[in-house]
Amino acid sequence: MVNVGVAYGSDVRLVEKLLHDCAINHKKISKRPDPFVRFNDFGESSLEFQVFFWTDESFYVENIKSDLRFEIDRKFRENNVQIPFPQRDVHIISK
Repeated sequence: MVNVGVAYGSDVRLVEKLLHDCAINHKKISKRPDPFVRFNDFGESSLEFQVFFWTDESFYVENIKSDLRFEIDRKFRENNVQIPFPQRDVHIISK
């Protein structure tokens, strides 16, 4: 499983498609059962998704996850989907 958050306002169906395409096109990810995407939560700073997949190469699963993250980043950049970072406002009260 790979977790990824996207910016509020993102097209969630596009995100779902991009994530699924990244998983299904990876040569070491099994086609059966079909990888799937879960829209997991409305997070504090992002819309949170999970990509679930299976592989016969369990020894290399961390490398497969890394490959998948690189591909997700590339696809998101091509489609203008932003991965946000937490931001905080600091208010300074002076006397």
